[in-house]
Amino acid sequence: MEDNMDYLSLPQFSSLSLSDLLRARDQFHAHLMHKRNVIGTAVGRYLIRKDDPYPNPDKRDDAAEKNPKAGKKKEPRTLGNSEVRDYSWPCILVLVSQWEDDSVFDNQKLPISDFVPKTIYLEDGRSVPICTVHAPLSEKAPSPIDPRSLSFPKDHLSGGYPVAVEVQGVERFASLGCLVSDGHNIYALTNRHVTGEVGEELYTYLDGKKTPIGKTSAKQIEQLAFTYLYESWSGKNVFVNIDAGLVKIDQLNAWEPTIFGLGEIGPMVDLSTYNLTLNLIGCPLQAFGAASGKMYGKIAALFYRYKSVGGFEYVSDFLIGSRTSRPLQTRPGDSGTIWTMESDDVKLGLQPIAIQWGGSVFADEMGQFPFAMATSLSNVCRELRVDLFRSRKLAAFDYWGAVGHYTVGSFACEMLSEGTKISKLMKRNQGLISFATSDIDKTVNDVKVPGFVQLADVSDKVWKIQYSKTKAPYGRKGRENPNHYADIDYGKDTLPGHSLVVDSLDKRTSSVADLTTDNWREYYDALGWTKSSQRGCVPFRVWQIYKEMKRFVENREIDKFVAAAGIMAHYVGDACQTLHGSYLDDGDPWRNPDGSPADEMLGHSEGYGADVHHAYEAAMIDQNVAEIVAALSNEIGTEHGMTRVNSGQEAGFATIDLMRRTRARIPPIDIVERFVAIRSSDQNHKISKLLWADFGADTIKTLKDGCRTLAMIWESAWVDGGGEDVDNSLIREFDQDSIREIYEDQDFLPSVVLDDIDQYL
Repeated sequence: MEDNMDYLSLPQFSSLSLSDLLRARDQFHAHLMHKRNVIGTAVGRYLIRKDDPYPNPDKRDDAAEKNPKAGKKKEPRTLGNSEVRDYSWPCILVLVSQWEDDSVFDNQKLPISDFVPKTIYLEDGRSVPICTVHAPLSEKAPSPIDPRSLSFPKDHLSGGYPVAVEVQGVERFASLGCLVSDGHNIYALTNRHVTGEVGEELYTYLDGKKTPIGKTSAKQIEQLAFTYLYESWSGKNVFVNIDAGLVKIDQLNAWEPTIFGLGEIGPMVDLSTYNLTLNLIGCPLQAFGAASGKMYGKIAALFYRYKSVGGFEYVSDFLIGSRTSRPLQTRPGDSGTIWTMESDDVKLGLQPIAIQWGGSVFADEMGQFPFAMATSLSNVCRELRVDLFRSRKLAAFDYWGAVGHYTVGSFACEMLSEGTKISKLMKRNQGLISFATSDIDKTVNDVKVPGFVQLADVSDKVWKIQYSKTKAPYGRKGRENPNHYADIDYGKDTLPGHSLVVDSLDKRTSSVADLTTDNWREYYDALGWTKSSQRGCVPFRVWQIYKEMKRFVENREIDKFVAAAGIMAHYVGDACQTLHGSYLDDGDPWRNPDGSPADEMLGHSEGYGADVHHAYEAAMIDQNVAEIVAALSNEIGTEHGMTRVNSGQEAGFATIDLMRRTRARIPPIDIVERFVAIRSSDQNHKISKLLWADFGADTIKTLKDGCRTLAMIWESAWVDGGGEDVDNSLIREFDQDSIREIYEDQDFLPSVVLDDIDQYL
């Protein structure tokens, strides 16, 4: 007989909806806010203390299983010592300025009326949990912005850059958000408290010169009633702080519809009562603030009630906190910043979801924890009657990958032996492989999908999309990601003192003959890295493509040779990015964020110097594209000057040698240490400038090395296949449609993982 079960019991906490939580809070909010120490409320998911054991024994570590704190009085729950877990149930969050133990109410040291209950009830009898959090507000005023520390635009304007306005004789700075349009005019979106009165002039400093950008539009909003914005949801006498204003820009041709530090943005996240749910809690976000630079956050809570004035309550749609072990580095000057939601769908990219208008800093014994307060962007656009302006013609690429890959692909076309047929072929098809070198820092062609994508970035923008017959027929059925990297510096020879049982791939692959799949699989197996995503194999991908390039030449399929060569530019470009070939790709996983040794290898982006990958390979490069292209144009000759290889295996080994030279020129640990030092000195806003000062010259040398290596591999495959005997009629420029048809074919250079690649080598 089965265990007894109460089939008439009320639904569990997990069945509570966002609407239920809002209704419960609205019914009980006046009581909560009149209790001692309560400073605000929000709705979200229950915070679990980090040292609390998991209820599932399979997820417990030894420390949690023993649970030495069992039976002891628990420490106050704070923002620093607690987290949302996958089983955290819906709740009302109550923030208190002082933590009081239950015992003080039992012995009547404090009146029982000040006790914050652990549960409240809806009118239908369902229980709603309350999560009390010790989060006193910090009253320490942040230091004022030093304008000299801000990154001002050099040759064009976009979101993410500083905007300035004079108020009562004082210059104030904030962030430009993004571009929006009402169908007739284009506006820059920022906060209402920044734009000021209608007709007020705003400006920035363009290439060091004070430059007006436009005047404040009449289109602006301060607050709106909660029940107006979210009809059918409870919120009596509650107002949502919108704080949005528009600047009618003067010169449209001076602007790019990107966000500095993020690049091209995807479609806006359209939120309403129909799809706004508690699933958003923990959603990973990215932003670039004029004062703080690149920020990685997550949605910590919804509808944070932060203020009460004259019987009216004020809420923020989103309370955004850090998603790493470091507090969120946001500060005054970030007002107007656009927060974007990360998507696994490459087509969507970074989707704008909210505009920041303020922040709160909570404190406890572990330190200070800044949170951003932001408004739903879909509400802003709906009420201002504007749409996100997202032209796809970009003057700046959105990440180092695009800059690096297009740069390597473009310049390699100009480094083939003069007078040869391959030199003529690749120069004629330079616009299919990449862009003319003179256009890399100017407006480029449409690079979205569906549609033609220049070959050097096909493997990112096309092949990383999962194939779908109806939604993405151009995507890939195979696993593409492992083809882009290999952490060749991870092993007992490079990390003495760690309990590693195997030499690094660098040491194990000391000769061409050592580059075998068996050797590499044995290495990964010894580490216990059995998932395909853990088994990077970029040199074998180059080997695979080289073999196909040679075959295409032999078969006189010259269009397929061009397609394969252009796509190879991406993988060689990966090999000349120093953090792509290292276990230090986003910080040191064997050190905690504070620099102390970690007991075990931490997860990606969780260790010492997390976020360094973006700071070096994205933001720094993005700011210096023009200088990179100019330097390469001056330094790169008309030939690669390298000895050709004679097989795919040798081409793969040449890729490893490129990774070695890159790592020797720019040791990954040097970037990590410098990044942490800059951030620790409270110069987060200057990271890109300071990193460029230290590593810019060597980064240019590394890109040059990548161009030379790519050109050499191209020429080797061409000669190996008898390309110089190809009829002159085949040395021609191909059209986008035919090349696109080639790279969208599933059988063309199939994406396979290390365990399945032997058949293609």
